[in-house]
Amino acid sequence: MSNFMRLSFKNVFRNRRRTAITGLVLVFGATALILAGGFIAYSFRGLSESTIHGELGHIQLFNKEYLLHEEDRPLELGLDSADAMKKKIMMVDHVRFTMARIDFMGLISNGDKSEAFLGRGVEPDKELKLSDLGLNMDRGQFLDQDPSDMKDNQVVLASGLAKTMKAKLGDYLTLMTTMSTGALNALDVKVVGVYSTGIPEYDERALMVDLNTAQQILNSKKVTKLVVVLDQTDETTKVAAQLERMFPNVTAKRWFDLATFYNSVVRLYNAIFGFLGIIIFVIVVLSSSNTMMMSIFERTKGIGTQLAVGTSRPRLMLNFVCEGLIIGVLGALLGLAIAYGLSVLINNSNIMMPAPPGRTTGYPLLVDTVPMLFAGVFVLMSLTTVVSSVIPAFKASRLKIVDALGHI
Repeated sequence: MSNFMRLSFKNVFRNRRRTAITGLVLVFGATALILAGGFIAYSFRGLSESTIHGELGHIQLFNKEYLLHEEDRPLELGLDSADAMKKKIMMVDHVRFTMARIDFMGLISNGDKSEAFLGRGVEPDKELKLSDLGLNMDRGQFLDQDPSDMKDNQVVLASGLAKTMKAKLGDYLTLMTTMSTGALNALDVKVVGVYSTGIPEYDERALMVDLNTAQQILNSKKVTKLVVVLDQTDETTKVAAQLERMFPNVTAKRWFDLATFYNSVVRLYNAIFGFLGIIIFVIVVLSSSNTMMMSIFERTKGIGTQLAVGTSRPRLMLNFVCEGLIIGVLGALLGLAIAYGLSVLINNSNIMMPAPPGRTTGYPLLVDTVPMLFAGVFVLMSLTTVVSSVIPAFKASRLKIVDALGHI
């Protein structure tokens, strides 16, 4: 077997130029797949964490009826006894904390003009904890974390809404909405801050108030949902199932069930990566097949001599396949090494990507090092050269001895 491998190595390096050209194709293919896959992995990881910590949390709990029917009045299908539920949820493994939210809508007025708003009642301290103090406050401050210390009902406006209302810090605005009883209600609130979500359309309508303020204007102690934040994202599905067993009348929605934008990006990137992989596979197969066919053409007399001295046709075919494997392994290893080096270089270059569609801020260009991706690309490149060498190897093994020896 050692002599067999030694012969294959000698044949591979007999024509270094041809082998180098095929190797460069493999290096390019492996490097392209590693960098593209690493960037996609980073994008998925960053987008998933920003989706979780920017808004959704890991799990959201709703009244089952809330997801099946439209509410006729605010909080009609909300959750009762939220505080008692939160105490039970905190006893579940991997739960960091849980918080209540109220979603509502109405009109906001500065006395001269009114605009529609999308409001959210929140627990300020936990909202800050969810975002790891990452709320993008343009000016002012977030809501007071202790509602009992508030002299006025407070509001923070998204940047677009603040601009539309010409609101300054310290201004008083009026929120008008429908109560849970169906009657109209209004409440004066003091502007304490302006924030930005990075989504222009949402910034035109969004605002946040304290949970107690939202319950006050809606005249209800219910909440729209409970948001559960875990210590490990990988435990999301397991904990969601456990919470549904714990609360039979509640539906647990995982973050990726609610993340429409994230799912769209995943489908798009997977399609792009798959298309790129197919193109590289075809290029490598054609290049390797050409290399092997040229090798057979140049070595026809040698093939005839091997057959004449008793080398079996299956062994001769295996010899050419082995040569393809050696080229594939060497090219893949060099490609992985170059890809790793370029990944380190890119990650330390502080390159910024432009803002994606629907966003106002860019993000850094980084490439994740994914061991499974490296292993997969290595196997793919190696098997590709093996596959591309099968047909040329078969043709070589079927040559007639007389014709091969007489080849010019």
